[in-house]
Amino acid sequence: MPNERKKDRYAVRKDANGWTVFEIFSGEPARVGGAPQTGMSDADAQHQVDLLNKRSREGDSSMRKG
Repeated sequence: MPNERKKDRYAVRKDANGWTVFEIFSGEPARVGGAPQTGMSDADAQHQVDLLNKRSREGDSSMRKG
Protein backbone atom coordinates (compact mmCIF):
# COMPACT_ATOMS: atom_id res chain seq x y z
CA MET A 1 0.00 0.00 0.00
CA PRO A 2 1.51 3.35 -0.97
CA ASN A 3 2.28 5.62 1.98
CA GLU A 4 -0.20 8.30 0.90
CA ARG A 5 -3.01 5.70 0.90
CA LYS A 6 -2.29 4.99 4.57
CA LYS A 7 -3.38 8.58 5.26
CA ASP A 8 -6.65 8.32 3.34
CA ARG A 9 -9.67 9.51 5.23
CA TYR A 10 -12.31 8.58 2.64
CA ALA A 11 -13.22 5.40 0.76
CA VAL A 12 -16.01 4.07 -1.49
CA ARG A 13 -18.56 1.34 -0.82
CA LYS A 14 -21.60 0.00 -2.65
CA ASP A 15 -24.98 1.23 -1.45
CA ALA A 16 -28.60 0.45 -2.42
CA ASN A 17 -28.62 3.16 -5.11
CA GLY A 18 -25.05 3.14 -6.39
CA TRP A 19 -21.90 4.07 -4.48
CA THR A 20 -21.23 6.02 -1.28
CA VAL A 21 -18.13 8.02 -0.41
CA PHE A 22 -17.67 7.56 3.34
CA GLU A 23 -15.38 8.74 6.10
CA ILE A 24 -13.26 5.71 7.06
CA PHE A 25 -13.03 6.38 10.79
CA SER A 26 -16.72 7.09 11.44
CA GLY A 27 -18.28 5.02 8.66
CA GLU A 28 -20.61 7.95 7.91
CA PRO A 29 -21.20 9.22 4.36
CA ALA A 30 -18.98 12.16 3.42
CA ARG A 31 -20.81 15.45 3.01
CA VAL A 32 -19.97 18.10 0.46
CA GLY A 33 -21.86 21.36 0.79
CA GLY A 34 -24.10 19.56 3.30
CA ALA A 35 -25.12 16.88 0.80
CA PRO A 36 -24.33 13.24 1.63
CA GLN A 37 -22.23 11.64 -1.09
CA THR A 38 -24.49 8.62 -1.66
CA GLY A 39 -26.15 6.97 -4.66
CA MET A 40 -23.33 8.02 -6.98
CA SER A 41 -22.03 6.30 -10.10
CA ASP A 42 -18.83 4.31 -9.59
CA ALA A 43 -16.82 6.81 -11.65
CA ASP A 44 -18.21 9.84 -9.80
CA ALA A 45 -17.62 8.24 -6.39
CA GLN A 46 -14.03 7.32 -7.27
CA HIS A 47 -13.38 10.84 -8.53
CA GLN A 48 -14.91 12.39 -5.40
CA VAL A 49 -12.94 10.14 -3.03
CA ASP A 50 -9.71 11.04 -4.84
CA LEU A 51 -10.46 14.77 -4.51
CA LEU A 52 -11.47 14.54 -0.85
CA ASN A 53 -8.42 12.45 0.10
CA LYS A 54 -6.11 14.84 -1.74
CA ARG A 55 -7.58 17.83 0.10
CA SER A 56 -7.43 16.00 3.41
CA ARG A 57 -3.75 15.00 2.91
CA GLU A 58 -2.92 18.63 2.07
CA GLY A 59 -4.32 19.66 5.45
CA ASP A 60 -7.43 21.44 4.20
CA SER A 61 -9.04 22.57 7.48
CA SER A 62 -12.50 22.70 5.87
CA MET A 63 -12.36 18.90 5.76
CA ARG A 64 -12.33 18.65 9.56
CA LYS A 65 -15.55 18.03 11.44
CA GLY A 66 -16.80 20.91 13.58
